[in-house]
Amino acid sequence: MSRTFIFAYRILLLVLAFLGVFLEISKYGWGMLMYYTVLSNLLVLIFTGYMVYLMARKDETWKSPVFLRIKGGVTMSIMITCVVYHVMLAPIATDFYRLENFLCHYIVPLAFLIDTLVFDKTRQYRWFDPISWSGLPLVYMAFALFNGFFLKINIPNAKDNPFPYFFLNVFKYEWPYVIKRCLIIFVAYLVFGFVFYGIKSITFTKSKKQA
Repeated sequence: MSRTFIFAYRILLLVLAFLGVFLEISKYGWGMLMYYTVLSNLLVLIFTGYMVYLMARKDETWKSPVFLRIKGGVTMSIMITCVVYHVMLAPIATDFYRLENFLCHYIVPLAFLIDTLVFDKTRQYRWFDPISWSGLPLVYMAFALFNGFFLKINIPNAKDNPFPYFFLNVFKYEWPYVIKRCLIIFVAYLVFGFVFYGIKSITFTKSKKQA
């Protein structure tokens, strides 16, 4: 894959990520940053912007093993946005057909996943990386619960305000339900993380044999 194509692809991804975050915040306010969806898309926006910056400077840091391992974590963080939304939230959504909704939940996550699967050739991951990648969602869940109990920051369009998502609403569903849902998400995240690790390892092995 040519460097020019990768650079152009990442500029497009940068524009799409910016548009998704911009529309969410401009339409509904800064409180949208309380949603994991917007935060994970903002993370992709910043990370992609940094990759574009490095490539523009002809800095090869974006190919380094450490950088790519961090990128793997970003990939998993945005993909949980896509998967959890599609499985748990899309079926009950009342405002599904919005541009920002498709950008933040489907287009940007899948575009970033393709970037990682196709453009990152080095076998950079370690077996424990999927475990460390789970840190960001866990920190967010803890923060979301803390907000629900103590900070009570208003969250736009949240039916379970001050909780951003229904499966975190301890007041309504109680702890056993919330813990069960969080454990299911956490286990699924780990499983998909190791699947992702395996896919990248197999891809690397095949490309090495072909070389």
